[in-house]
Amino acid sequence: RTLAGEAEAKDRDDMECIAAVIVNRMNLPNWPGSAAQVCQQPWQFSCWNVGDPGRARILALAKTDPLYLECREVAAAALEGRLPDRTNRATHYYASYITMPAWAKGKTPSYSNTAGKYTHHFFNDIDTPPPASPAQALDQARPLAQTRTVKGAQAALGGGAVIAGAMEIAQQARDVLPVLDSLRAWSPWLVLAVAGAGIAYMVWARLDDRRQGLR
Repeated sequence: RTLAGEAEAKDRDDMECIAAVIVNRMNLPNWPGSAAQVCQQPWQFSCWNVGDPGRARILALAKTDPLYLECREVAAAALEGRLPDRTNRATHYYASYITMPAWAKGKTPSYSNTAGKYTHHFFNDIDTPPPASPAQALDQARPLAQTRTVKGAQAALGGGAVIAGAMEIAQQARDVLPVLDSLRAWSPWLVLAVAGAGIAYMVWARLDDRRQGLR
């Protein structure tokens, strides 16, 4: 299931390389000794993170699904020592569609799989300790539209538009209700206040997301 969640779909090479990483970690003293413990170590493989969309997908994957069967075949071959390790004993990797992790800066990949839509870069010389918190891992990705940062921007823009529309109505009705004319004078400040609140929420949400290990 980890291979199904981490490897690019239908990329056998990717499956085999990630399986090699799992086995390489099993064989080192600073990692757990079983495949299951390595795969489910907190904040390591993001497809197991609570709230990650990949988790529901891999847990729902039927054991008769062709993808599951292929991943099971690769996993068995890796655990039995029948797979070549193209990663050159790598213990870490990251995908090219995310920002380079801090642990990879200044390092040269031991192998890069470029066969799919994106590249997985593998490393065999990472000596940093495993993340001790979600904030250190920053490994939970979500669609941009679902982030609170975007929702804050939408609230700011939407609130400003509503106020501007209301003030336009007030302009048209000021002859009937003169009090609306005085309210209209405050409209630029109302728009500015709503926009400021939205921007403040966006900044707070971004900082809180990083604290929770969300990107």
